[in-house]
Amino acid sequence: MKYTQLRNLTLALAFLLAGVLANAASDKASTRVDDVIWANGDIYSTVLTTNSFKNPPAHTLDLLFNFDMSGLSGQRPVADAAPGVGHYNGGRWSVQLVAFTDAGKAAHDPDGDGVVNFELTSADMVLHHVELGHIVITPVNFYFSCPLVKSGR
Repeated sequence: MKYTQLRNLTLALAFLLAGVLANAASDKASTRVDDVIWANGDIYSTVLTTNSFKNPPAHTLDLLFNFDMSGLSGQRPVADAAPGVGHYNGGRWSVQLVAFTDAGKAAHDPDGDGVVNFELTSADMVLHHVELGHIVITPVNFYFSCPLVKSGR
């Protein structure tokens, strides 16, 4: 599949996923989801909200790397910021879709069962695996609010 075809498919799936998440969140104005997002090597819970916005200033956002359409299951989203760590903007996210390349699938799923054998747990790890050619990142211009809460485990 050519990059532009993959990017278009990824964008379409991202908006579909965003709609599903927004509908789920609207059923209950704020729903806590435990142990769902990695940041700086720690696992965080979050509180789903119905807040999304268009064209916010970039300095008011943090990156959220979403692996839902990555080609492998088992990798939870990874945030580039968290409460008490540097530039955290309170859970205002710019979604970045991540897809594993063929080399990435071989490295992250050597047994071929479709599930990652290890999770990336920080933005630095995500960016390192981009450099290795294991994943590609596509910004999708979707922005929403979903604050992180320290996990209870």
